[in-house]
Amino acid sequence: MRLLLLLAGTFFFTNGFGQTDRFLKQLTISWKQYPVIHFNLYVEEGRYADQHIDLVKQDLENQRSGIIDFLENKNFTDTAHIIIVDTREKIKKILGFEAQGFAIPENNTVVFLYSQDYSLATKHELTHYYAFHIWGRPADNWFSEGLAVYNDKKWSGYQIDSLAKHLKDNKKLYPLSVLSKKFHSLNAMIAYPQIGSFTGFLLLSYGKPKLRELWTKGFGEIKKIYGKSLKELEKDWLNSLDKFLQNDIDYSRHL
Repeated sequence: MRLLLLLAGTFFFTNGFGQTDRFLKQLTISWKQYPVIHFNLYVEEGRYADQHIDLVKQDLENQRSGIIDFLENKNFTDTAHIIIVDTREKIKKILGFEAQGFAIPENNTVVFLYSQDYSLATKHELTHYYAFHIWGRPADNWFSEGLAVYNDKKWSGYQIDSLAKHLKDNKKLYPLSVLSKKFHSLNAMIAYPQIGSFTGFLLLSYGKPKLRELWTKGFGEIKKIYGKSLKELEKDWLNSLDKFLQNDIDYSRHL
């Protein structure tokens, strides 16, 4: 989920297949490769992804089509290397930390966890991947999470604006001034849906060109871009949440 590590170190930075090959060699297992139109898929032979490979192919292609349309570049061409394993331990062996998915767009690679217990986080991670390639490196790395969460529309099974309304009513939201400075040190189960909802508010209220400008220039330029301060936009966003229902949300285990 986090793009922070990929942008922070040289370990991930290389072009082409070289780094992907290094990831594959972290596990002494038999890999099966499936080249498809826009992807090279690497799955564990005989394991869950291999058994459901047609569904995986279709999901990836469907999500890719929707994301590049959302990012307004239907002519974008590339070949992404997709590595899929079936346990968190294997993800940790490859990346050095646990995750359900992780995009490494600088070397055209995305690593996914996929099993009977874990769905492919395709839309979230591919949004990271294609936004980086089409919109460029974000000025604020953490803001890439806002775009990915918004585009996925849900967090932990809940619609993000309804969840944000629930968190607001329970006084659990962070001030955006804090969130923008300490995003990755905060409770991810609050920070992620919060920035996803706020990103959606900016997009729907002011349009994609301004959101893309914010992506490029960063939150330090937010008043120049929107004509309002972060605090003023935060107030407008919080007021907008009141129209969303937040019934039947049980989120206490995450707070």
